[in-house]
Amino acid sequence: MMRNGVLVIALVAGLGLAWASDAGKTAYDTYCAACHQVTGEGVKGVFTPLAGEVYEYIEKGEKGRKFLIHVVLFGLQGKITAMGVTYDGFMPPLAQISDAEIAAILNYTLTAWGNAEHLPKDFKPYTAEEVAKERGLKLTPQQVYLEWKALVEEKE
Repeated sequence: MMRNGVLVIALVAGLGLAWASDAGKTAYDTYCAACHQVTGEGVKGVFTPLAGEVYEYIEKGEKGRKFLIHVVLFGLQGKITAMGVTYDGFMPPLAQISDAEIAAILNYTLTAWGNAEHLPKDFKPYTAEEVAKERGLKLTPQQVYLEWKALVEEKE
């Protein structure tokens, strides 16, 4: 009897993860894919890639984790480099979308296109509550750029 209970819990947990992944892909496709492409590869020199790139911010710890929230919430404006290519554009803020959708987008981009294999074993998925805490900062896209600059200049 106990074995059936464990099976039910495992199935429900699995369905929950599948839903979260589906919600993340749906939100990504709605808000992000036009620029960053369905493949996450972006458009070289125009829109930054997320595939093979975005997980590097998680490797930088809490500052990198918050930076990813800030980019989605508040946008980014300034000259950045991704995968050796310089981008000098503007990512608009997406503060109009819900905290849950932002968390789902971040979780999707961090686990799609082979990014998941680079995440630390103790990686914790983003939550809506975590996004909500950052929302109150009301940063400008230029302030988010300065965060990026500090992160990439930080000694490893």
